[in-house]
Amino acid sequence: MKRSISRAALAIALSLGTVGMVAATATPAMAAQKKKSGGGEYSKQFIEVYQPMSKTAESDPASVKAQVPSLTALIASADEKLAGGQLVYNVGAKTQDQAMQYQGLKLMIESGKLPVESQASVYLAGGQLGYNQKDYANARTYLQQAATLTPNDPAIPATMAEVYVQEKNFAEALNSIDKAMKLRAAAGEAPTDTNAFRGLAIAANNGLNDQAALWAVRVLESRPRPEYRTEAYKVLSALSRYTKDEELDLLRLMYRADALSMPQQYSAYLEQADARRRPAEVKALVEKGIAAGILKPSGSLAADELGIAKTRYDTVLKELNADAASASGTAALNIADTYLGYRKSAEAETLYRKAAGSLTGAEKDRALTGLGIALADQGKYADARAAFEQITTGNRSQLARLWIAYVNNQSAS
Repeated sequence: MKRSISRAALAIALSLGTVGMVAATATPAMAAQKKKSGGGEYSKQFIEVYQPMSKTAESDPASVKAQVPSLTALIASADEKLAGGQLVYNVGAKTQDQAMQYQGLKLMIESGKLPVESQASVYLAGGQLGYNQKDYANARTYLQQAATLTPNDPAIPATMAEVYVQEKNFAEALNSIDKAMKLRAAAGEAPTDTNAFRGLAIAANNGLNDQAALWAVRVLESRPRPEYRTEAYKVLSALSRYTKDEELDLLRLMYRADALSMPQQYSAYLEQADARRRPAEVKALVEKGIAAGILKPSGSLAADELGIAKTRYDTVLKELNADAASASGTAALNIADTYLGYRKSAEAETLYRKAAGSLTGAEKDRALTGLGIALADQGKYADARAAFEQITTGNRSQLARLWIAYVNNQSAS
């Protein structure tokens, strides 16, 4: 259905959901520093400026902020970098100055004297703030150091992904988001629609169409918020390489999920359903589109198809009922497929089971897809899931994942 969304429209739609970086506002835990006036760790000049600033920083950070350049000009030793950097960071945090926060973190890191227990959090904060300050090379270095210390923290690869995006290394960005999601899953966390949608946006906005389709599936598997779900279906309908029969089952899913949002999607559905073969399905579709204000009630192709569907409605149903009892194989599959539109889900289930038992290959997978849909329409969600799980190869295996996500959502609601 590649006619559904233009390249530019897709980029605009997905950019609205781009995930921004998390600002590092938490003060890194630091060991107390002793000022040794004669030990050479701190110069007399540094102490004279540092001490009054430190005492005032909590009560009047704005006035201390103005003195920061005077303090940093005096920093020379590793101890001064550590203590001065922490003060600069704290003042930046209190005054919401990210550039100053980053300046302080860099000083602390450059000191080489970070306490072991603080290193991971400081490096992660440095990576986040470095990204925000567009210092991507240092941000990547800090994040790599954080990952070495805490390899199971999903925030690190999630932030690293944004650095890779800025460096136009989109493949590594997607790998990093995938790693973040796997780390969250390993920790027992449910998949988040935020991570999945970010992967979708990166792939779709940068011409990685095959990856975009895969990430759209992952968005839908994450029980996404409505706007993310709509965009994921737009991508699937625009970029899929489904056959006509497969595309029809995708559109059926979008219909049931209330995800048909564009005239092009309705047009594609009308083309695949065919008012002469499946009048009940076309009738329900057009009436839904008209009610939603997406299709015109008169003077349009949809209105013409609705007229044909109404004319054929009773005739086709009589033919189905007459042939159903003796049908087998592909004939049973086709009758079951048409029964779906008449909401005769139980009758469709019987015929799909008969077809699935005698057909092989792609036709069997088509029958299993239909069986899962018929079961889902009856609210038999566990049985529907079991039917879809039998489809393990080709495009229909991806379709099955989408239907399973829908079934899981329905059963949980």
